[in-house]
Amino acid sequence: MDQLPIIFFPGINGDARIFAEQVKAFPTLRVAHWLPPTSSESMAAYAQRMARAVDPGGPCLIGGASFGGIVALQASRHLQAQACLLFASSRDAHGLPTSLRMARHLGKLINTDAIWKWTMLWQDAAIATIPSARQRRKRLSTAQQHFRDWALSALLGWKPAPAACPIMQIHGSKDNVFAARRSKADSIITGAGHVLTRTHSEEVNQFIIKTLEHCNASETDITSRQANRYHHE
Repeated sequence: MDQLPIIFFPGINGDARIFAEQVKAFPTLRVAHWLPPTSSESMAAYAQRMARAVDPGGPCLIGGASFGGIVALQASRHLQAQACLLFASSRDAHGLPTSLRMARHLGKLINTDAIWKWTMLWQDAAIATIPSARQRRKRLSTAQQHFRDWALSALLGWKPAPAACPIMQIHGSKDNVFAARRSKADSIITGAGHVLTRTHSEEVNQFIIKTLEHCNASETDITSRQANRYHHE
């Protein structure tokens, strides 16, 4: 079986660079570009639009880093996803950063600017391994600012739906954005922070390989059962 198409989503202000080492290792990997959201668009509606934009037209492996993992979970319901990989992300509201969990309880009493400032305090330590990150944050374009504000608002109203495929989650033990103890991760990399796809790329790549092997084994098993059924009919 040929390697599945792989579709990954970056973080709120991220781009393909967060998966630079994975792109080198997996020739079928495509990193999605965020579509401009409408101001009142829900997470579910936006994820459905993203799914249509990246749909390879057949079975695939989907995943995402941080906020991108949450979108990937929602988008998987509209794709022939064989599995969903979460990198330093969360499969439910319990694993969100403290500021967002608090804001979800307080609702409309806190605006997105305040939430963003709180979240940045948590992220500062996590992105220390990428010196240019803080400077890039200061140079956000109008479109990036709009996406950031929409994403935080969408997270406040996010209602996780039942998984449409197996979820595989990898996390860093020192993630200061999405705490490892709340992550429900299948694998935790000791010493890794929020940008583990860059800082611990080898471990992450091995995790992806294992997921692909699991998907291939499942497909082989299904094909074998279909062949046996046909033989006995």
